[in-house]
Amino acid sequence: MAVKNSHHQINFDFPIKSIIPGSDENLLLIETHDLATKSQTFLLLSFKPFEIIQAISFGEEYAGLVSKSYDAEKLLFIQYSDQNNPDLTNIYTFNWQGGEPTFSLQNTRIIQSGLDWIKVPHPHFANKEIYIDIQSGTTLESPPISSHEIFSDISYATAYPEDSEYFQWFVQYFAKYDIIPCRQIEYLKLAEKILISYYEKGTKELNNSLAILNENGEIIENILLEEHLTGIGKDTFFVYRNKAIFVTQKSTMNIYDL
Repeated sequence: MAVKNSHHQINFDFPIKSIIPGSDENLLLIETHDLATKSQTFLLLSFKPFEIIQAISFGEEYAGLVSKSYDAEKLLFIQYSDQNNPDLTNIYTFNWQGGEPTFSLQNTRIIQSGLDWIKVPHPHFANKEIYIDIQSGTTLESPPISSHEIFSDISYATAYPEDSEYFQWFVQYFAKYDIIPCRQIEYLKLAEKILISYYEKGTKELNNSLAILNENGEIIENILLEEHLTGIGKDTFFVYRNKAIFVTQKSTMNIYDL
């Protein structure tokens, strides 16, 4: 008898905006948005144990925060200006306990960053850069030894739009399942599984589903991601630590063991 793949789901109070892998392969950062109050919440998921271990929320004062790095103790953010100028951002670090930022720097941009440092343009000299220790706020004499780059064991799908020559191959494949894909296909082939995210036309809008195939190209699960869409998205799923990560119906995070 075939063993059914483990499928975990976590429901959140508000729509999920992003799921962000970090430098620690046992952690995931989930960002949710409450549109009514214009607030955003960042939650830290631990795989060991499998639960939310940290959470922090921000109101309108810090609207538009984008996570650059994080761990179980702190988070590093940038905040874009009202003019959406990428060269004028505010930089903040926060402890998970909340309160005032533990570090802030205004009207600059991050060139490179780790958990404890940032590289930014020199405040006084053009074409020069400096490293700053965000724990102490001091300028570093030399570049940090470790960069704490984003964990590398992540796989994203390749997108094939409707006008791509490959798209017709998927149309022919899905025909035997009475599925007529449209607009875009996202395709990812792994050692033992194939994942395909596709759109179908509903009555007036679009529905987005994720098909999980075995090594023989047979669909073993077909999961509705979202319905009543007015347009298509990007990176509707990714694979992390041999787990498919995706969102269903806006506010449910799914972790599917491959």
